[in-house]
Amino acid sequence: MKKNRLIGYCAIAATLFSACEDSPNVPDVPGAENSEYSVWVATENGSYLLTTDEIMKDTLLSPQNNKGIDISGYLPQARYAGYAYFFNGYYYMSNDGTRFSKLQINEKGDELVEVDNYAFPGAFYLGKVASELSTTDEIVFTSTNGSDANAEKKVFEYSIFFMNTKDMTINKTLKAQIPTLDYTVYKPDGTVDPTILNVTSARISDGKAYFGLYYYTFDYKPVNQNAYVYICDYPSMENGHIMSDDRASIVAGHWQRENYSFLDDDNNLYVLTTGKTEDTYALLRVNKDETEFDQDYLFDLKEYAVKGGDLSWLGEGKAYIRPYVIDVASKKIVANLDEMTGGEATTTINLIQDGNLYTAVKTPESKWFIYEYNMATNTVKKGAEIDPGVTRVYHINKLK
Repeated sequence: MKKNRLIGYCAIAATLFSACEDSPNVPDVPGAENSEYSVWVATENGSYLLTTDEIMKDTLLSPQNNKGIDISGYLPQARYAGYAYFFNGYYYMSNDGTRFSKLQINEKGDELVEVDNYAFPGAFYLGKVASELSTTDEIVFTSTNGSDANAEKKVFEYSIFFMNTKDMTINKTLKAQIPTLDYTVYKPDGTVDPTILNVTSARISDGKAYFGLYYYTFDYKPVNQNAYVYICDYPSMENGHIMSDDRASIVAGHWQRENYSFLDDDNNLYVLTTGKTEDTYALLRVNKDETEFDQDYLFDLKEYAVKGGDLSWLGEGKAYIRPYVIDVASKKIVANLDEMTGGEATTTINLIQDGNLYTAVKTPESKWFIYEYNMATNTVKKGAEIDPGVTRVYHINKLK
């Protein structure tokens, strides 16, 4: 059985629910059955889906006032929002490490209910989702599970699951055979540490599969400071090899739902790595049909305060790497959402719709707002306010 080695996030800061004096008036809300959007938030006391018919109107989204849906019962810890994905009207969530649930907001709009589930034979948390492969009736994803290497084969086996969303059964499973590194790591007692692998990004396109890799030791430290990406043919999963680059550092990211890579419109792969300077980042590229890093491309982001979160390809040559909109080919910063909003862009999973990016922003006064970034005009607009008692905004989803 593969070992699940999850590293906890820092404890979430907490405040009690309170409405600021200058908050907008809260209208009578008819319930969530006709809602278009949901905002997944965490508070001191639990996790909630705040629903609304329009995220850009002057209103307050609050568990107290808009009949927010309490989903704390599905989440032993609020951070498990990182192991959830919204797809075709349903939330898919690995909420306790064994049960993979399919959930939907009920007709009254006041409860999130499980409609089906799948029990994996061992520990399981949702990893990357291949949205480009998923269809109405099938969702394609990986697990987060870290694993020790198969010493005999000298590989880590990494599974891609194809799940039938109608009955929550596995249609098929593909396995990437990711090689171990060709050197030995020793534990303090002198015994050999087989090292552990986690996949921090996964992309599949144009007959290739790419996996950003983080090799680490028994004490969760990287085995070295190189960037590694495994590439193989898809769907055969053959002809694979590891690309390595020492111009940057380890491939950034966690092994949960968030992705730290993206494909542009020409199917070139971009991977976010940590930088050579402490607490900095860099962007590497693998060109379409190539099997090594592009040695002519390195975007060193050491001058910019890049943060974590799901990387998003916006189109027209631009990507969102929180809080920046970046022209990736020319290596230019197009927009800084923190500066444009006067706060801190925080959302883990953003919504991209009709040429706009929607994210939650926390102001210096500890107030929260939804902001719309218009890619065509390079401008922002403030929308709905979120209850100041919220401590974290994880997802913004379109329900219909």
